Amino acid sequence: MAVDETFDSEQLSISPLDEVDAREMREFLVGAQENFWGDRDLSGDHDAYWFRQFVTSGLVARYRSEIVGYLLGVIPHDGPAYIHLVAARTDFRHQGIGRRLYQHFIQRSRDLGVSSVQAATLPDSSAAISFHSSLGFSGELIEDYAGAGDPRVFFELKLLEE
Repeated sequence: MAVDETFDSEQLSISPLDEVDAREMREFLVGAQENFWGDRDLSGDHDAYWFRQFVTSGLVARYRSEIVGYLLGVIPHDGPAYIHLVAARTDFRHQGIGRRLYQHFIQRSRDLGVSSVQAATLPDSSAAISFHSSLGFSGELIEDYAGAGDPRVFFELKLLEE
């Protein structure tokens, strides 16, 4: 988005990932890593199964016709749903794209009768922790969540009362 351009949220659309050619989308996203993640190389987190087996749960955000964000997740029939990655293009950050992607995913999970939505982030990612908290997720630090000595903050949003 041009620096002097005003973001018009009415021009933002969210659609299921399976409405596009998911294999091409994976190639595009892996090739556009810098546009979404800056210096962080998360190409290894874009495994093919997110674009094959779990494609029906993924989402794509478009501003006008440009891809400006995406969400990779899974909504199993017996839950819980899990959000693996969400990203907004760096020139579209702070426009509510990540929030809209999460809201669509949460609503779809709710509609499918899933009991909760889960996600995880690095403990030093204060922006991600604040973001999840603002959406109503509860979080807890789990020391060895991603393996020995690899902690994560694990988040859960309850959708159904137990």
